[in-house]
Amino acid sequence: MPSEEQMRAVGETCTEYWPVDEGPASCSNCSHWKGDELKCELDIFELQLTNLDQT
Repeated sequence: MPSEEQMRAVGETCTEYWPVDEGPASCSNCSHWKGDELKCELDIFELQLTNLDQT
């Protein structure tokens, strides 16, 4: 499971981020973050995280 810091960084830059409430941008606050393992249902978390490292 990614750290909250990683989820915030991805949430702030992800083009598919869709918040479920008015909290801070984070994967944990995104409508696509779900499932038994709590991961991105679009399967783009790792790609988004890698792209952050490229900038």
